[in-house]
Amino acid sequence: MGYSKFFSRYHRKGHDNELNDRKHLLNKEFVFSDINVNRLSVVNAILTEKSEKAYQHAEKLENFVLTIMQNPDTFISDYEIQFKLNFFSERKYSCIPNLQGNPFFECEPICFAKADRNESDRKWHKDWLFNTDHTEVIHEGHPLNSFRHCYLFHNLIDHTILSYQDIVDIEDIWFEVVLTVQNFKAISIEPSSESGK
Repeated sequence: MGYSKFFSRYHRKGHDNELNDRKHLLNKEFVFSDINVNRLSVVNAILTEKSEKAYQHAEKLENFVLTIMQNPDTFISDYEIQFKLNFFSERKYSCIPNLQGNPFFECEPICFAKADRNESDRKWHKDWLFNTDHTEVIHEGHPLNSFRHCYLFHNLIDHTILSYQDIVDIEDIWFEVVLTVQNFKAISIEPSSESGK
């Protein structure tokens, strides 16, 4: 489930701690077999490849929108580009009818650096996303230290409620690059004729 749904459904009811406890308990019991480590490595490789392609596609969409915005008659006043990831595991959750055809987890982990930001900031942001080793807290000797973690994989294992087993059980990953164009118009308020009295 997406974080927006997660916080509205669980955080306000105080269940977020229970889900984090679930994650840590499952991680303690997780077996780092060759099959499981390989599966996690495959998920990492897919996230690495698809996130870079998604970002490149977002840059093309931005260039397209910026060209349109140069027209003074354009409808577009501003725009946003978001990345959404949906994770499916229909076999694991076959006992839950509502999850058939629906993701068991959604997130929006990447921020797109728009063209209105400083060019050096944009380059740093992109370099940090795609050229930095995000293995971070996985120390040498740990089974997951055997491969370089991309940002999205790091985000899944360290900053979500998903356990290692949840990630191993992922069957499909759906990437969305969402372009939202916006239009705004200020409405001027004429001063009241009585305001000068």
